[in-house]
Amino acid sequence: MKKYTDVDIVAELQKLVDSHVDSYKEDFDIDKRIIRRAAESQNPEDKTLMWFCRPHGTHCLNENQVFIQGTRDHNTFRFYAEQTYDECIARVIVPKAVKRGKVFGDVFEINYREQAANVAQNSVAPDHDRLTFADGFVLDAPCRSSFDAAMALVGEHGGVKTHQTLPKDADALAEVLSKQKSRRDRLPDAERTEALSPLPVAELRKYEAVKKAHPDALVCFAQNGYFELYGKDAEKAAPLLGTKLLEKKVRGKPSVPVTGFRESAWVAGSHKLWKSGMDVFLSKDGETFKELKAADYIPVGATLNVDGIKCRIDAVDFAADEVRLTNIEDKNRPIRFSESIQYVRAYVEDAGTAIYDTIPKKPAARESIRDKLKSAQKAQPPHTPKPQKLKGKDMEL
Repeated sequence: MKKYTDVDIVAELQKLVDSHVDSYKEDFDIDKRIIRRAAESQNPEDKTLMWFCRPHGTHCLNENQVFIQGTRDHNTFRFYAEQTYDECIARVIVPKAVKRGKVFGDVFEINYREQAANVAQNSVAPDHDRLTFADGFVLDAPCRSSFDAAMALVGEHGGVKTHQTLPKDADALAEVLSKQKSRRDRLPDAERTEALSPLPVAELRKYEAVKKAHPDALVCFAQNGYFELYGKDAEKAAPLLGTKLLEKKVRGKPSVPVTGFRESAWVAGSHKLWKSGMDVFLSKDGETFKELKAADYIPVGATLNVDGIKCRIDAVDFAADEVRLTNIEDKNRPIRFSESIQYVRAYVEDAGTAIYDTIPKKPAARESIRDKLKSAQKAQPPHTPKPQKLKGKDMEL
């Protein structure tokens, strides 16, 4: 048994309907409305549903009511386990939100017949029914007579909007439901098969141009709401990001490894890569979205105040998680020491952009005497001999 968290609930259940239900598939249309109402409800008691399907239909029941003896939900859930040999597949579902017209939430696998026995053993006794009418009027009535009492009031208050059975011992019911939730929450997460949109050839060419311009960087390429990394970049990035390494189809070419992070999480994602000592380049819509240079993470050569002590950053070893520094408070007695990258990075962030101004500039390469003479020679205008005055006889033709 496994759990599926933050999934499209209807899509998950539809797979079971398609593969297991032969007739009365229209029952699932009723279930969809119940699931959506549960997602939109503000009442915690409406939030957990028990769903099952059989060869001839589906049922979607309220867990709260299933564990109260004698309710319609209780009797329905037990009936097919105790009175038939139907093969039933069951799930507990917790609708949480409606996004883009779809209901998202958690789906938990359960064994139908074992759960039916659990319901029979652990259900609590009912006390009375509570009915809410269309105009908001609430009627509390004994369970056996609540239907007749409701029919007598429909003309005055409109139809019955909700029908709920209340338990004699509310605390006992709360304990039963708490144990059910605890058991579900301990289920392992199901492996997800993630289908990625293929990379169009035109986008591949754009990516290849960006990668060619930044061969040593981890290139994060915006696609379908994600920054994706491909090939060797993906293989390096996946363990740093803590993400899966998947396969990306490329039209007309072999698939390539891919991983990445959501565009909205670009700050956290890119910083995870950056702090590993890599250049990181984010490209979106053919433009530079963000560029992070590894040398800027811990700028070697810069002067930094570490815990009130003036230090020079000498070297960074990302593999060893070590920054080598020199205490330069006393120029005559420099003291070398090491700290972790994360510790030093905190001081770099506190220092802000001013720290990069403390990096000594590299002296210009000294020009040799020979090069100077060559340069001067090139700068001089070409030498032309002065014209000589001609004598009389030389002027005769």
